Amino acid sequence: MKNYLLLLCCWLAMTVSAQTTIEPNLKWGKPTQQELTMTEYAADKDADAVELFRDVNVYYAFINGDFRVINDVKCRLKVLKPEGKHVADGEILIWRNSSNDTHEVVRALKATAYNLENGKVVKTKMESSSVHEEELDTNDKLLKFSVPQVRVGTVIEYEYRLESDYYYQLRDWYAQSDIPVLYTRYSVSIPEWLSFHIEESGMNTLEKQTDSNSLTVGEEHVNTEEHIFIGRNLPALKDDDYVWRAEDYGSKVTHELQGIYIPGYVHKNYSSTWKDIDERLEKDDEFGGRIKKSSPLKDDILAAGIPQIADSRERFEAIWKMLTKRVRWNGSYAFWAKSGNKVLKEGTGTNADINFLLINMLHDAGIESSPVVLRLRNRGRLPLSHASMKYLSTFVVAVELNDSTTAYFDSSAQDGYLNVLPAVLSVDRARIIRKDHTSDWVNLQNMALATERSFIQATLTADGQLSGTLSRALDGEAAAAVRKRWRTAKDSADVIHDMQEDKSIEISDYRLQGRYDFSPRLRETIQFTKQCTTAGDIIYLNPLVIPPITKNPFTAETRNLPIELPYKQRTTLNVTLTLPDGWQLEETPKPIILRLDGITASIMYQQKDNQLTVLYKENVSRTFFTQQQYQDMKALLDKQVESCKNIVTLTKKTPQ
Repeated sequence: MKNYLLLLCCWLAMTVSAQTTIEPNLKWGKPTQQELTMTEYAADKDADAVELFRDVNVYYAFINGDFRVINDVKCRLKVLKPEGKHVADGEILIWRNSSNDTHEVVRALKATAYNLENGKVVKTKMESSSVHEEELDTNDKLLKFSVPQVRVGTVIEYEYRLESDYYYQLRDWYAQSDIPVLYTRYSVSIPEWLSFHIEESGMNTLEKQTDSNSLTVGEEHVNTEEHIFIGRNLPALKDDDYVWRAEDYGSKVTHELQGIYIPGYVHKNYSSTWKDIDERLEKDDEFGGRIKKSSPLKDDILAAGIPQIADSRERFEAIWKMLTKRVRWNGSYAFWAKSGNKVLKEGTGTNADINFLLINMLHDAGIESSPVVLRLRNRGRLPLSHASMKYLSTFVVAVELNDSTTAYFDSSAQDGYLNVLPAVLSVDRARIIRKDHTSDWVNLQNMALATERSFIQATLTADGQLSGTLSRALDGEAAAAVRKRWRTAKDSADVIHDMQEDKSIEISDYRLQGRYDFSPRLRETIQFTKQCTTAGDIIYLNPLVIPPITKNPFTAETRNLPIELPYKQRTTLNVTLTLPDGWQLEETPKPIILRLDGITASIMYQQKDNQLTVLYKENVSRTFFTQQQYQDMKALLDKQVESCKNIVTLTKKTPQ
């Protein structure tokens, strides 16, 4: 009997395993029974869909006397939950250059939905009416398609060929997506006449192979080298809070052209360093040439006497105020810009448009300044190993002050100041392009800091009513955040209402000093009341009155991505509480000190007579934390939130 039970358990275990694990099916056009019947993905049971198979084969062809790059793409997907039906909608980005007729074309796009109905496989092919193009700009467009008859349980297959004239620019390949990947393969075959720097990066290691072959070019046979990358059981790479661009950390393959070497015809090196990019920008009339010019507002600057202002910060402020009266930011970031006269005439422009004007105006006012080129944080980090102009997306302005320091500014900083940039621009890797050819790397995150110093003076009555004043001194990014909140609010009453809800107080008077100032500082004063919980001769009181942190933003049990904070933060809260006569604290809370590499938090208590003072401090000195540090950070914040919610008990003193 025991042997029978043992065999039964083994059989059940094997049956369950067979139902929950799945092997890659590399045969195209033939979904397996296992693929059709699977109801969940064992490696990620919360997944709403899974990529079962994807094959991208990139190779060169010689057509009409020129190279073309062919991308053959095949993909099979499985819908597991209603939310997973989004995988039925696909997009293909198509490049084109209207100035020289260089373009790409998609051919042989096919898609099929496979469904099990009454035990039989029903195939539904996509019609041409489900395919359409969408113009993005003069150079790019999207080919969109939607696979029909997709529901929970559907297996989708689609394939297409992308032919490209851009033989010198291969697309980056991303092994991961926002759903888990069972199996993916990427191969790129490159003729020996073209030299590319090929780099694999990411948190998951890919299998790598190389092979050799040949390509017929006219009457010649050109050797080719094939690079193959295979990924198996890759987790979903989903955008998460506190990460700017998830793709930066996913497994991927990037390519950068280093040279073209055709024997007897062409021998040209394209390999670049960031120093080469610096020199190219310096020599470019539309970039380096722009930063040496005077501004169209030079006469106005001289007439206003701005060059005679001794303090360079005040001189900068005068220039900026003059510029903001003439132009406003249109909400877009750019690298190249229109002429200064055109921007002034239109009265609006991108940050690049306005930044070039600012550099020229500062030059006229006797202030040295330089562009600092960068890649927006939501587009990824600048690579160190291979330099290319294609990675640059905008620039900010470095301003040389008369105290021998360099400050940074951008015209999109509507609520900021020197060294107070929008978080999307606060990158750790940017290039300062100086006129004296001393360009170098700069970390813009070093100066980004949100500082908040708060003081609460409050009095507690015997019926549990707290009344007092909250005074906040805000600097840097903290001041900019408050200014933005007021600037973007539909109604000031909404701001006050949200503040009352967030802080659990009733506001009787609110004052904000410096709201419209061009300054790194802001002062806020709030008169408030707050009702504490009472029960007979007991008052329950949170000694922080208005806790600085009430919830942990990190609630997931695990995290696959690092944590990227917008900027460093420093918070101090001093509370002085006057307790009602005839009442006493049951127990003074013990001090709390929390530490993690890059984060410290503490709460100190002191009581003297009928006064309770509390000092809260938090210092976040780093902006980047690895996924391996997530559990420690989550635990620290849990303790921090718990400590900020601590309640003390006051009881009525017994008459002597």
